[in-house]
Amino acid sequence: MPQRMRYRWFVDRPRNVSRPEYDRYQLLLFSAAGLGALTFGLLFGSISGLTLSTSRDLAEIDGMTVEEALAYDGNSRDLVKIEGFLLAENPATMPDDEAQPVIRGRLQVIARESGSGSGDESDAEDGAEEAGGDAAAPEGLQPTTLLDWEETAAPVFLSDGDRQIPLAFDATALPLSEDAGDVEPEYVREGDSARTSYTVAVKYGEAVLPLPPDYIAQKSSIIVDVERAVLPQGASAVVVAGLDVTPAGNQLVDPLGDRLQISLGTEAEIREQGQQTRVMFFILAIPAGIASWFLGRSALAMRREFVERSNE
Repeated sequence: MPQRMRYRWFVDRPRNVSRPEYDRYQLLLFSAAGLGALTFGLLFGSISGLTLSTSRDLAEIDGMTVEEALAYDGNSRDLVKIEGFLLAENPATMPDDEAQPVIRGRLQVIARESGSGSGDESDAEDGAEEAGGDAAAPEGLQPTTLLDWEETAAPVFLSDGDRQIPLAFDATALPLSEDAGDVEPEYVREGDSARTSYTVAVKYGEAVLPLPPDYIAQKSSIIVDVERAVLPQGASAVVVAGLDVTPAGNQLVDPLGDRLQISLGTEAEIREQGQQTRVMFFILAIPAGIASWFLGRSALAMRREFVERSNE
């Protein structure tokens, strides 16, 4: 039996095979290959322990406690690992939550026209239809930033609860974590009815953020995206840095060779999270591999049928 599909001249599909059938075959084939590659990647990451790379790197570095680092009176150390809590002398306050002190914080409130950028149009505010049936601008409105706030407190220390050692490097190197917060944006609207009203401003917490004039003029339905990230006061961390011994007191500095590393959480938590991710990779590889096998078998069966039909 012929094993090669005979294609129609000037048509990118086999003879006696319709375009929808051939498209379905290609979809099955590419899906099987993609899931197979995903399965291989997940298994490789799980078996090789790729998710444990951070904890393995930390385990190879000599560690000290905050108390030992402060009492150390030898030569300055090129690289040490110290675990503790990050504290700022004058922590910043998030604009949307005065009760949340942070070492670093970033907050952006971005407005965009419904249907533009990422997200689903169903996320738009209820009843925000265009007034009077007016069409939106042909080219659409560009996303606009209504609030852009970022602040880093200084000085920052690493503490064990009783003692603290200063971090003598740029505090912007400290990592941020995404945090949704508790505040939801509200839409300030004008108009005589729900059908004809339109958004003129966004209320976020106590702040009222007016929309640009072009947004108001178009009376378009809008979506508000909030991007919020924080490094809270008192966050646990493992700091890998140089130890600078000075008459004024020891401090942690940025080591040579771009080796500064700040990992949030304790070393035990970092190791446990890596183990959990490793197990999750292995578990996800099982259904991905099974799905790849079934899709590949279906694609192979369709190919055999197409070979026979194209050689008729």
